[in-house]
Amino acid sequence: MGLMSRQVACAVRFAVRLRGRRRGSTGFVGLRRRVVSWSLLAVLLALSGGEAVAAGGPFGWFAPAPAPAGWRHLTLPANGAVLSYPPSLTRIRSDPGSVSVERKDSKGDILAYLNATPQQGAEKLSTWPSFRVEHHLDENAISDRVLGKARLSFRGGAGSCLIDDYVTRVGHNSYREIACFVVGRHAGSVIIAAGSTSSWQTVAAELERAVSAYQAR
Repeated sequence: MGLMSRQVACAVRFAVRLRGRRRGSTGFVGLRRRVVSWSLLAVLLALSGGEAVAAGGPFGWFAPAPAPAGWRHLTLPANGAVLSYPPSLTRIRSDPGSVSVERKDSKGDILAYLNATPQQGAEKLSTWPSFRVEHHLDENAISDRVLGKARLSFRGGAGSCLIDDYVTRVGHNSYREIACFVVGRHAGSVIIAAGSTSSWQTVAAELERAVSAYQAR
């Protein structure tokens, strides 16, 4: 568990204890406990970037940890961030400075896709979800529906993430993606984990594990 996650967990536990104790409290003591409890909840929201990450929610699977044994690793040349991926995916050609892997079905359709790219300049933690949606709609999507968004603590950095479904302008293909902008000590980068919506349930576990294993620098 990252530092931010531990801070949030401690704030939640303490706020819950105070809430339980204030039952039956009256006068100044009860008021003071209520003020402290609400203040801790405000701290909780600040630590999570204003968006609470609920267990079992869209990002309930996220648990930053090294990749399983046997997984492969690709390093971004510009900043040293590391993308880990299962051997079921194959490296493919990508834009200069980026790394990409994918898995296709027998018809050549993409089942699972992972990409890591250095920060291009306009990405920000505070505006990443809207930035990503606008990028899709400007480039190749006719629709984009956000399913969830959160601030997350990655290995080596802090990230802003969203999960969204979008339909491409060409071919009207439907995809789901996990898209995160992650800022490390030295640089920012973007990790994308995507797959067709029809096959998402069969690839989600591996893609989610890859996102959890992402190492910022």
